[in-house]
Amino acid sequence: MNGSIGVLAYKSGGENVIFDAGMPNSASEILLSLRKLSINTESTRYVLLSHRHIDHAGGAFALLEQLPNASVGLHPFSVKGLSEPSKIYEGGRELFGDFATPMGPVQTSSMQSLEDGEEIRLGEGVVRAIYSPGHTSDHIAYYIPQKRTLYCGDVLGSFSVKTAKMYPTSIYPSFDYAKYKTTISKMRSIDADVAVFSHFGVISGVDINQILDMSLAAYRALEEFVAVNSSSMDKEKLVRELKATLKEATEIFPGPVRDKAAEFIARGFLEGSSPSKMGQQ
Repeated sequence: MNGSIGVLAYKSGGENVIFDAGMPNSASEILLSLRKLSINTESTRYVLLSHRHIDHAGGAFALLEQLPNASVGLHPFSVKGLSEPSKIYEGGRELFGDFATPMGPVQTSSMQSLEDGEEIRLGEGVVRAIYSPGHTSDHIAYYIPQKRTLYCGDVLGSFSVKTAKMYPTSIYPSFDYAKYKTTISKMRSIDADVAVFSHFGVISGVDINQILDMSLAAYRALEEFVAVNSSSMDKEKLVRELKATLKEATEIFPGPVRDKAAEFIARGFLEGSSPSKMGQQ
């Protein structure tokens, strides 16, 4: 689906890697973009997935059909989900409806589980996998040291070039606020001044700590709203009221699913920051 995700391609020493795979029907657009950038499909070594959601992992099977020398890099937890993608597809349908088209399975032999801190050799450089749970339990961000660039996936949120604001991506039911905050602390040690967001912008020339603080501010606004209103509202009313504050945050989604997306973000934050879930850490 055109406009569903921003995919990053990176070249080094005659080899290249693609970060995330888009929706199941995104492959043709991604491949067209590679050709426009004069990137040879045979030199693509990896499709590195940030996490299992359909708008990030859904196109992996179709991309591999056109990338003969590529493997999919991902969190070990996600291997089974990509090899048997029915649950990922069903979850995608809950949010995206008909925009979520069926996924094909990825062969286990075509997947490479990545460890936290593992470095993937690419031409003359490396890409480092950074476990970054919060948005999902299997989330991986990717750091390119030679470019001081962090591919964030969804863990920090979404970024609008138009408004220069960051918005929460606390999607129900996978969001975990405690793990998100732990990931923010972990990322403060990264030497980066470029952050690439899969939805949809790039922040460059800014110290990573300022970018992380922008992310925290977006989530703390939700936290403050809940703290002020939780004593006077039951959960369902709180979801409705919180949802009404998230109009700008849903502009990354297709128009027909924005109302559902606002509910998923609101409910995801409430559930993901509940005392019972925070107590599981």
